[in-house]
Amino acid sequence: MKDYKEELKRITGLLLKKEDNYGEIKKAADDLYHLFVTVSGLEEDDKACREDYYLPKGKAIGTVWAGMCIKEFMRTKKFVRGVFLGMKCAKEKFPNRKINILYAGTGPFATLMLPLTTIFSSSEVGFTLLEINLRSVENLKKVIKTFKVEEYVEKIVQCDAAEYKVDRDKPIHMIVTETMQRALQKEPQVAITLNLVPQMEPDGILIPENVVIQAGLLDTKRDMDRMMGVEGADKDYCYHLNEIFQLNKSTARMEMQGKYFFEEVEVEIPSDADKRYKNLNLFTNIQVFEEERLSYLQCSLTLPLKIMNIGNGDNVKKVNFQYVINEIPGFRHKLIN
Repeated sequence: MKDYKEELKRITGLLLKKEDNYGEIKKAADDLYHLFVTVSGLEEDDKACREDYYLPKGKAIGTVWAGMCIKEFMRTKKFVRGVFLGMKCAKEKFPNRKINILYAGTGPFATLMLPLTTIFSSSEVGFTLLEINLRSVENLKKVIKTFKVEEYVEKIVQCDAAEYKVDRDKPIHMIVTETMQRALQKEPQVAITLNLVPQMEPDGILIPENVVIQAGLLDTKRDMDRMMGVEGADKDYCYHLNEIFQLNKSTARMEMQGKYFFEEVEVEIPSDADKRYKNLNLFTNIQVFEEERLSYLQCSLTLPLKIMNIGNGDNVKKVNFQYVINEIPGFRHKLIN
């Protein structure tokens, strides 16, 4: 029988390299996906494994779709390496202690845990795994058993992570959650972060460390030039406007005062902006941890979200944005002429 742990160790070594070799990273991510599918027995064509869960504070994507996120190779690389760096930092912040990590939204493979069991010992780190989807939990248990990493797992809890209450007898040193889409829409990343961060040790580590949403005006033709390598296009494809939202430890603690309410943020559309900037978009930048970041177009999480076309003579002067947490979380906007 093939040594699955050795294969996992090989792939992890490639994902943890500091430099970005795109061909190598893509192959490593594909290999990791196929390894996990083989080990878990995930049936990619099973209709039940493709069904999403609709929760009070956002959608939990189906088992198949959650697993396929691995194929976004830069996303996988940046998050795995970011968690690795976060774990090293946590060990420095909490010396001589086992690091308790709360991983919310594991999907079927616990992609941000399993590779790092080839680096850290079970005496150094322990994981509490939260996942709402029963099919994902079933696959996850198979993966953990096959890789023989049961000693790393404190417990697996099938629950809505936006409502989970931490056991106060076991302080949490690090939170990992990747439950988002671009512009923090549809999935419960914000609600989960607001729920869990206040329950973590004050000096604990949050992954991702910071998610920034910024408004901007996009010149789609110039953006295409940028992608084609046209000189100078990377400097003027977008007219950047205000940052409208940040999700990090500080904002989670500040906003979470027993409520899920965010103030409106006003964005002014400059009258002197070149008319070629016709599309108002929201842009997502993710600081996974320290220098590990996901920027524009590196994965689906950082695709621009088009809000509206402002080049149709409506004379839009200002747009107000407000983040709303409900069954379909995301930014609501209204025009001020």
